[in-house]
Amino acid sequence: MRVLIGLCTAALALTASPAVADSDSLAQRAQAAADATLAAKISSRQLNATAGFLIPLRISNPRIGGSFGFDVVDTSTGESVYSTRADAALRPASNMKIVTALTALKVLGPDTRMTTETFVPKRGQVILRGGGDTTLTSTALANLGRSTAAYLKSNRLLPRKRQPADYRPSTCVINGKTRKSTNKRPCPMVTPPKKRRALKVYVDDSLYRTPKRGPGWTSSYQPTIVRPVRSLGRLGVYQWDSAKEAGYVLSAALRSAGIKTRTVGHRDVQDGAASAAKVTGDTVASQVRSMLLVSENNIAEMLFRQVAVERGRKGTWKGGRLAARDTLRELGLSTRSLKLMDGSGVSRDDRLTPRFLTDLLQVALRTDEHPQFQSFFSSLPVGGRTGTLSASTGRFTTSPSKCAAGRVYAKTGTLFDTIGLSGYTRAADGELKAFAALVNDRPQSYSPLSTRQAVDGLVATVNGCWGPTKKTGSPPPLEP
Repeated sequence: MRVLIGLCTAALALTASPAVADSDSLAQRAQAAADATLAAKISSRQLNATAGFLIPLRISNPRIGGSFGFDVVDTSTGESVYSTRADAALRPASNMKIVTALTALKVLGPDTRMTTETFVPKRGQVILRGGGDTTLTSTALANLGRSTAAYLKSNRLLPRKRQPADYRPSTCVINGKTRKSTNKRPCPMVTPPKKRRALKVYVDDSLYRTPKRGPGWTSSYQPTIVRPVRSLGRLGVYQWDSAKEAGYVLSAALRSAGIKTRTVGHRDVQDGAASAAKVTGDTVASQVRSMLLVSENNIAEMLFRQVAVERGRKGTWKGGRLAARDTLRELGLSTRSLKLMDGSGVSRDDRLTPRFLTDLLQVALRTDEHPQFQSFFSSLPVGGRTGTLSASTGRFTTSPSKCAAGRVYAKTGTLFDTIGLSGYTRAADGELKAFAALVNDRPQSYSPLSTRQAVDGLVATVNGCWGPTKKTGSPPPLEP
């Protein structure tokens, strides 16, 4: 196909040129174009063959260990470059977020935004309802508070005033003199001014079911690594009850607007409650980008539930698993051997195979067929440059791997015994190679960073920038 395209391109160019004298010249130029295309193809074949020769030599690394799956595919042809234990079901750690990112983009749509809204069920009450906005900020809640306060005041929905009881002051001024109140000479009774009661602030996170600890989640992970999954919570907040914490932030904004408040607890919005104000969050594409760049677990778990709700499933762990499975199957992928237990990869029960990941990564490139995936590639961390692959994290900074810095686009993954790296590299032949590397049962005698850097070296080998050395030798030449 590529030779045919090259021939057609050359023929069109020559036909349009007045310098073409005869058909012989046209044929010569077409043949030259075909030869150039074939030469480029041979170059890709040589690069892939070299990688296939070197990787087995470099996998024998004590920092990686024996429980390792690796799959590499040339996305321009779909041909395998290298594969070992590609069908082994392994813990993916945060490589699970690739699944969450693509299912969210496909089902929710990249331009969708979630809404956080306040309702007034009756005078003197406000309910803050979460709509699954994963990137809700303090600024957004402050704006929501101001708008809600204006609504309450303009519609006379502030709590009613109450009349405190009369009281006798301890001192009083009589005939210009201050004196104490005594039994013999009591001060006159005082009627205090009316005081407005405190506005009761409730929160509604009923879009998802009551939070339960994730399947396979280590107890120490909550809430510091990932919080209980609710449809209401501020970005970056790791607390047991993120919904109620958001209610406190809204209450502070209402107090700044001159309204006395009292945050009470959870209460669902009932039909007929008046909507007071709302704020919309970032697009799903932006949420996915934030999730992938810094590997944000809370965003991942909320998107996992949002996909379930959008597909008509319950906002539960089971609903999320079934929704993700159905979406992947609709993309033409087999889910056999997979366990999609959560959206973040925190679960020790998650299982993906390297081959499934490279298959999914190839689907993500078919943006003509799936335009929802347009933003996915650019959302991945860049090796040695950004996010969890930045140089400050020690990624693509070693002598073997730093040559690939800026040419790797991939998602990291880490549990105490698991290292993952899956994504793409723009190789020396100009083509994208999709790869998935999953290390399970990481050798504990080595640091996590040393294992990560060993994997970086394998990716640099795939890229072609870390080529043969005196120690490895060179592969035999390819037959023409």
